[in-house]
Amino acid sequence: MNTSNAFPTRRTRFTRWCLAAGFAVIAGVAALLIGLYVHHVRQQVGSDYTALVADIVRAQQLGPQLELALDNLVEQPTPQYLHQLNQLTWLAEQQLKSAQQGLERYPLLTRDYAYLQDDIYLLEQQLTELAELAPHARDRAALTELQQLGSNIEVNLAWIYSELNNLVHTAVGHQRLMSQRLAQAVTALVALVLLITAILLAAVLHLQRQRNTMQQLMLTDELTGLFNRRYLVATISNQLAQARRQHQPVSFMLMDLDHFKYINDTYGHPVGDEVLRRVTRRIAALSREIDTLARIGGEEFCLLMPNTSKEAAEQVAARIREEIAALPLDTVTATLGVTISIGLTTTENGEHTFEQLYSFADQALYQAKEKGRDRTETVLPPFPVGSSPSTRPPALHNYHQERHV
Repeated sequence: MNTSNAFPTRRTRFTRWCLAAGFAVIAGVAALLIGLYVHHVRQQVGSDYTALVADIVRAQQLGPQLELALDNLVEQPTPQYLHQLNQLTWLAEQQLKSAQQGLERYPLLTRDYAYLQDDIYLLEQQLTELAELAPHARDRAALTELQQLGSNIEVNLAWIYSELNNLVHTAVGHQRLMSQRLAQAVTALVALVLLITAILLAAVLHLQRQRNTMQQLMLTDELTGLFNRRYLVATISNQLAQARRQHQPVSFMLMDLDHFKYINDTYGHPVGDEVLRRVTRRIAALSREIDTLARIGGEEFCLLMPNTSKEAAEQVAARIREEIAALPLDTVTATLGVTISIGLTTTENGEHTFEQLYSFADQALYQAKEKGRDRTETVLPPFPVGSSPSTRPPALHNYHQERHV
């Protein structure tokens, strides 16, 4: 039976799943971007400075090699040792240039090692002077100068590359610290975005629940939970259109509790409200899933039954009257009993409007009240032009085979 339990609709649940899925996708993408960024920063810092540090370490090893080559040349001033010294001198010059070029790629390092520029310039001059003086190693007059120059080069070279090595390692530490802080800032920013997204998602879901609640309040009766007249009008229009397409009968009944004003006046409105709730639960139990049960007045209800003939609807009405008359209300008040009057009408092919069906059912209900109450009366609409009772299509379903008891 169609009641307010149809909320939330499938569309609402689908929307919620879409919002949850969208939030999960945003969170996953943000986490992936953070991971890729942190990995890229660490990898980039490590590869750049590792190459620079390797150049400096290799350059530091030239000091002892130059000293050894110079000692060999002084002891034995042969062309072989002279050539070896010239090669090491040229290599020292090239590595010094390479280290300077590597440092210049980093503006912060360029600024930090500015105090070494004079020492670097002096080392370049010393290496040039060594290359010029080495061929005169056989001259004992130049020997003392050559030894002193070699000693100065070794000291200056060791000092420069030691300082450069410290600067690079310090820069690496600062760079890693900056990268970690930047990564933390990005993580915090993404977390903030995710938090805002979650808040917006919660707000959207809250607004959606409020909309569903408002829609439910607009279309349902607060006391019984049944649909109201607004929903009934919209539903019956669709049911009649479907009945016209499929040439099926539609039955419509109005039900009114007998002497309900007496119950309210005698026992009070809380008792009357409880009676209404119990009656609606019993009628709902006797209805099918495809039926629409609605409360359209104080103690007045209607039941729309698609694909139900007059005969089947009359059987349903009789069962409802029997069940309501036997409804145990002793827990509400000991002496209370209640009966119901029913007005019934049927349109064979859905060719009538809701207003027409309601009018015929209302006439039938009036007759049931006039004839003593606790009974069912039927008022059928006039036959459509060109049709007769013999040409009416039979009911396609038996009502009692489909109802849920």
